[in-house]
Amino acid sequence: MELALGLLAVSAAVAAVVFLIAMPRIGMPGRTTLFLRFAAVSGICAVGSSAMYFIYTAGGGILSLVLGDVAMVLAPSLLLVAVSVLGGRSARRTSLGVAALALIVAVVTATVPLPGSLAVKALALALACAACAVVALRSDIEPFGPVRLIALTSAVYALYSVARVVVGATAGWTSPLYLVGFSYAPATVLGGAAVVLVGIAVIRLRFGRRTRPEDIVCPHGSVVVVGDWDLAVAAYGADRVHELVAELRRAALDLDPRAIEVPRGAELTVADPLQAVGARLRDAFGWEAEDLILLVDGASTAAVRTQTGPVWRRRWWNLGRS
Repeated sequence: MELALGLLAVSAAVAAVVFLIAMPRIGMPGRTTLFLRFAAVSGICAVGSSAMYFIYTAGGGILSLVLGDVAMVLAPSLLLVAVSVLGGRSARRTSLGVAALALIVAVVTATVPLPGSLAVKALALALACAACAVVALRSDIEPFGPVRLIALTSAVYALYSVARVVVGATAGWTSPLYLVGFSYAPATVLGGAAVVLVGIAVIRLRFGRRTRPEDIVCPHGSVVVVGDWDLAVAAYGADRVHELVAELRRAALDLDPRAIEVPRGAELTVADPLQAVGARLRDAFGWEAEDLILLVDGASTAAVRTQTGPVWRRRWWNLGRS
């Protein structure tokens, strides 16, 4: 009876958090608002998991352990969705994956005794944190500093979660090494530090000053970008400008399958790229004249300098300089 109630409670909690709170907003205007919504629920899950674990250690039973494990996995998973949304990616598929991962952890925790369920939860945490780190590093979100902090924090906790399983499986789940570095107390301390760092990053992303974009290096062709970013944001709003950049990049790929994404636009090798991209955006995406005037040739505005070098390395360098 207790097991059935636990699974029912977890299923309802996951559905309420992921779908009732977040899913109705996906695809609607207000990307920043949606990011903050997911990030807030992520923080609530992190704090709630600690409360559930405290109740479990005080004799709360399997239900509190199931809820604690699910909340713990939801914390980095919902942060992954938040970063994906802010970076302009669709959140529907990611949210469905989050719900599936949480339900798997719930079933395993309710049916598999410790330490087996603990190992599964730690691996699920590692997966969610690693995915969040990768998405954060690959996102073209300004300012770059807070995004890098989220990526670093997520990567460190992913490595810690993997180490937790490795040490428990090799040295033993009751060994002195595990008790000192990977038991409930140190894991809670590290998790609390991660929540604080992510909270600082979220606040900086919401209220931080947007820095002037770094020069774009163009190794192969010409770059078409949104020229005056601050003016465009003031006129259209940040969410709409990100959508315009995404459409610009899709138009560039339509014209040149080898086109490469760069900050604020795309690099492509076609004749008269500015005119070609503008025509494609007008015909295929319905851009009006006031939208097209945002486009500039990066080289003509001195925003681009020609130089060889891989795009991913330039992006990482820009992240390090933010």
